[in-house]
Amino acid sequence: MSDTNGAFVRNAWYPAAWADEITREPFSRTLLSEPVLLYRTEEGDPVALEDRCCHKFLPLSKGVIKGDNVVCGYHGMTYDPSGACVRIPGQERIPENARVRSYPVVEHLGLIWFWAGEAPADKAKLFQLPQYGAPGWGVNHGPYTHVGAHYQQVTDNLLDPAHVSFVHLSTLGSEDMEDIPVETKQLDNCVEVNRWTLDKTPVPIFQKFADFEGNVDRWQYYYFYPPSVNVVDFGAGEVGMGHGDEERDNWVRIHSCHYMCPETERSTHYFWMQVRNFAAEDDSVSDEITAQFVMAFDEDKEILEAVQAATDAGTPRPSLKLAIDNGPSRSRRMVDRLLREEAAQHAEAAE
Repeated sequence: MSDTNGAFVRNAWYPAAWADEITREPFSRTLLSEPVLLYRTEEGDPVALEDRCCHKFLPLSKGVIKGDNVVCGYHGMTYDPSGACVRIPGQERIPENARVRSYPVVEHLGLIWFWAGEAPADKAKLFQLPQYGAPGWGVNHGPYTHVGAHYQQVTDNLLDPAHVSFVHLSTLGSEDMEDIPVETKQLDNCVEVNRWTLDKTPVPIFQKFADFEGNVDRWQYYYFYPPSVNVVDFGAGEVGMGHGDEERDNWVRIHSCHYMCPETERSTHYFWMQVRNFAAEDDSVSDEITAQFVMAFDEDKEILEAVQAATDAGTPRPSLKLAIDNGPSRSRRMVDRLLREEAAQHAEAAE
């Protein structure tokens, strides 16, 4: 990737693909505006390399995988998982600069994550979700989703409970939530936006999967972890239930997880999953929940791509800020701070 920070935080882990997308066949995806080749070694370990040969820049994904290496489809230059060229047909001497960039990569939470920056990869910075894989918790994940909008349009949307009452009435929202205010908190490593809807009918998704009789108390806790991870903790319980974490575990609870990777400044790779505390082993429930969220996120995709198109076309006035924009504004300030810190580190290293 480029030597400058550009528009994206670089020293971070980003999701590149679902784990089952990456096989022994070359797989190319544009990540943070750069082409990246992904494949697996014979032992099944993921590899991420710059997807262009250092000779004529043919994408290495046009070549073949042999053993643990990739062979360029133009002149047969062969690169190992470290990015070093290990063979040039017809030439014994291999120049020292005959190499492509290799990215640190790990398999985690069912995804392939890559480290985009120049700083040493820090596995402590990988996002952790304790409920993933824990006893009593089921997991479903959606299809890879491409969104034609800047990734911060997506993260803004995922810190915005207000839109649910207007965009997702068929799945996640209801009209009786429209005028309930939200609370925004700045925590050490994230932004939290939350809202409780008390003594109201269950939203459609809980009417479908939970056996509630009458009204419920519903919660929505939206979390943003910079630069591009959002988690929505939402659920429903009996009227008068406590609001603590343990009380929420006693009722129907879903952690809806959203992992974004910028493709370009106007497009995003979007990976999402739900981790739930009910019907953990029931594949039919997983399939039903996935179908419900495909419907909901298709609704989001349509809105976000329309917003991006309008932004690109230019507007006659600055965007109006509302109280509901507090969370998204805080999240953007967190990312801006990381960008400034990386720029300062880059400038210091260049001196």
